Amino acid sequence: MKKLFLSMMVLSSAAFAEDPQWVKTRGFVRFMVEGPLDDVIGETRQSSGVLTFSPEAWSKGTGAIAVELGSIRTGIDQRDKDMRIEFLETSRFPRAVLTIDSIERPSAPALANGASVTGTVVGSFELHGVRRAVKVPVTLKLDAEGHVRVGGRFEVPFSDYNVQRPQRLFLKLGDVAQVSFDMGFEKREEKPATAATPGAPLPVAVVVVSPTVTQVQPAAAKPPKPKPPRKPKPALVFTYQFKGDDAKAKGEKLFHSPAAGGEGNKMTCFHCHAKQDERDGLLLKDGHVRAANTMYNAGQRPKFWGGFAATAGKAAGICQKQYMLGSGLSSEQEEQLQAFIDAISPDGAPVLDYTTTYRSMETLLRDPTGGDAAKGKKLADKFCMTCHLDGRVGPVWAPGLYEPDWVVRRVRRLEGHQNKQMPNWTIARLPDSDLRDIVTYLTSPASAAPVFDRKKE
Repeated sequence: MKKLFLSMMVLSSAAFAEDPQWVKTRGFVRFMVEGPLDDVIGETRQSSGVLTFSPEAWSKGTGAIAVELGSIRTGIDQRDKDMRIEFLETSRFPRAVLTIDSIERPSAPALANGASVTGTVVGSFELHGVRRAVKVPVTLKLDAEGHVRVGGRFEVPFSDYNVQRPQRLFLKLGDVAQVSFDMGFEKREEKPATAATPGAPLPVAVVVVSPTVTQVQPAAAKPPKPKPPRKPKPALVFTYQFKGDDAKAKGEKLFHSPAAGGEGNKMTCFHCHAKQDERDGLLLKDGHVRAANTMYNAGQRPKFWGGFAATAGKAAGICQKQYMLGSGLSSEQEEQLQAFIDAISPDGAPVLDYTTTYRSMETLLRDPTGGDAAKGKKLADKFCMTCHLDGRVGPVWAPGLYEPDWVVRRVRRLEGHQNKQMPNWTIARLPDSDLRDIVTYLTSPASAAPVFDRKKE
């Protein structure tokens, strides 16, 4: 479904005969491509490489590294299969190879113990049968144990490497992969201990890495392509009930603020919870239904989160970790949210019955594509657009892009759901019949042609 491939920085083969070799022992290569539902993020730890350099003159080093493209995983098995077959064609081009011929603009002449240096690798990158000249900014650090850590990032435009993107899908995706890497290398000892030596470590194996394409094409011209301005983000409509600077007013502001979460968070408490009485119905004035119960009259429950939290403030801290990319609220934030929820809770309330939640997370939806696509489109606006309207928490829906069971797993938070921020919708708030219509709308050929024509095994 999206593209990936990667490569890395490094140094290998040629250099001075007396320079030591450093063998790749750990680390990852990761890529990211902008997408309509989620940015596609892929990662692999299956790579091999050798650097040849002396810390006293590290900028004279050379090297190469190869990434096994078939090992890249994005978290969705079918998407990974499509990527290997339709996009990277790993049966023909199993590796991406970065070779390092020289290093420009070193920040220091020597790589001292415990210090970091930066420079620009000059070499070539091979992908999909095309090898081009590249320049990659890198950082090296030599730690106290004598290991070298290498990291950096660069862009790989698909068109530069003759990667034919599936058109229907990639009209909706970015055309460049942002590749990053972080790898560890260990020096290969001249006389490694033998396996016969009791307790001695085995020698580090050296894997020879070589490009398969002889001709190195010049770096592709990159004319400036200004990005079109992003659409303004349509915020959820709400009004503050409390003014001033007391705890409940601060708690209400926190209830509506993505700053309550961690770095990169867009979610707010209000995306999942209403703050109004839902006895007249679940549909709010903004036209959306929330995934979780309202906070109105929630403050006097005897326990929260099925007994894991004794107060609403402590429960908010669990929510923040689960859905808002956070590491926990401060005690002051918990107290402020508690004061706000108490202020909108005039009546006593019973413990929530979590049986419905557990039942919702037990089984996949029966006949997920047997619904009504026209109804599903309207229901998606009602249930999903609190977060999936352009500019809000989640990306815009793209019919034709998803597998039916994958959608159900994300919505119900079944095993393998791969969710990070999305809460689960229970059968009490989103019945199976409505979910079936939504899944049918998102996956029916009548809504949009499937992204991939699946190839038979």
